[in-house]
Amino acid sequence: MSVASSSEARPQWVSNTPSSGGPLPGLSYGYPGKQAMPWRERIRNFTPAWFYVTMGLAITTLQFMVIPWHHELLVLKVIFLIFWLTTLLVIFAFLGLTIARYVMFPDLWQKVWDHPDEAMYFACLPMSLIPMQNGMSEGLDLWWGLGGHNSARFLWFIFGCWLATTLLGYTIAFVCFKKMITVHRHDMKTMTAAWLAPFGALIVDGSAGTLMTPLLAEHNPSIGMFAGLWATMTVSIGLSVSVLVMAILLQRMFVDGLPPAKHIWTSWSVLSVTTQAGFTILALGGAFNALLPVHYGTSKLLTHPAIGEIIYAIGITIGMVLWFVSIFAIIFAIRLLQFAVWTVSKQEGLIFGPNCWAWVFPFGVFAVHTYGNGLYFDSQFFRILGGILNIITILGSSVMIVLTVPQFFRGTMFTYSYVVDDEAMGIQYSHKQTDAARSIWAEEKGDMSLN
Repeated sequence: MSVASSSEARPQWVSNTPSSGGPLPGLSYGYPGKQAMPWRERIRNFTPAWFYVTMGLAITTLQFMVIPWHHELLVLKVIFLIFWLTTLLVIFAFLGLTIARYVMFPDLWQKVWDHPDEAMYFACLPMSLIPMQNGMSEGLDLWWGLGGHNSARFLWFIFGCWLATTLLGYTIAFVCFKKMITVHRHDMKTMTAAWLAPFGALIVDGSAGTLMTPLLAEHNPSIGMFAGLWATMTVSIGLSVSVLVMAILLQRMFVDGLPPAKHIWTSWSVLSVTTQAGFTILALGGAFNALLPVHYGTSKLLTHPAIGEIIYAIGITIGMVLWFVSIFAIIFAIRLLQFAVWTVSKQEGLIFGPNCWAWVFPFGVFAVHTYGNGLYFDSQFFRILGGILNIITILGSSVMIVLTVPQFFRGTMFTYSYVVDDEAMGIQYSHKQTDAARSIWAEEKGDMSLN
């Protein structure tokens, strides 16, 4: 029996909505649309998906560093610094709102983790932090020379932040993985690209260590080698699981068509995986070329004079292949978005929420990936294309900021919470462990009655 037709794989729910009342009038994802929420309700609806916004701001910050022309202009450095500091403040503000949500509504903590969709968005937090750390190592340290050019103390601090972020990413990924297996009920019709988030975050986590590896190697080659291997392991795990999930996503669309309008933005996650993996592997090749060969030990592989160049060539080749795959992914995402805007939105409504920022991060990474190709291939074509993509990312992000800020402070942009929406519609998801416990209890009760 196929997964799509299996009753065991489908999410089960029961409705608590009174039969006489029906859904609330004008209900849009759990709250009347275009109506300002009081702050208590805004906090209640402040989902992890809001970190899509900080992901977009963080990757936009890096665009000023990789503009291929007039790189040393003071105005670019100043704008980068303003964006970086602003994004840092927004991340702290969002963390405060997130903590307030679970302090004020403690029952939501378990409900969110047990929800098959909303739990995935916790991975947006480490994906917001990694570009900020790239900005610290490549921007504040090398570009601005904060604390001295390639300052050892500042670099160790960034290295510690990166290790902590990767551990956070691993924790979220493995908790989500466990929940998906033991708690969440799934159906091919309800599957979305949000499943990629926890594992795509591991790929993102690896990128910061990749860029720091050559800098760390100048101070301590052993620490540099550790950073390179840790980044390689993180990217390998994230990419392996993500490829498997993408295969399921394709099957879902082949069999059941496109996801609902509320989930259509997650289709950009495919681009995020392919281009982030491509750029990270591209940079890993350069990092290991700086580390290898080693001049100690008896390993014929690591001491071979050509080992660094071999890994360098392999990394560039894989990075280029994934850049080609990313072209398909970006066309795929744009076509799905076009369909959602012109077709699905007419039927279900396309509400502007934090999920609408989902395109900014992967598109910005694609711009950085293209810039990296220009560096490694010394290609004017990639430099020009990368510059164009940088500008598009900056302009697009600026438009999103203009649209988001007024609605955020008016309180009309918080109609996007899976758990709260389900409660408003009277939907309760059953879980694998709960159903298993009920089954065991029923069997034990039956045995007792027989005795």
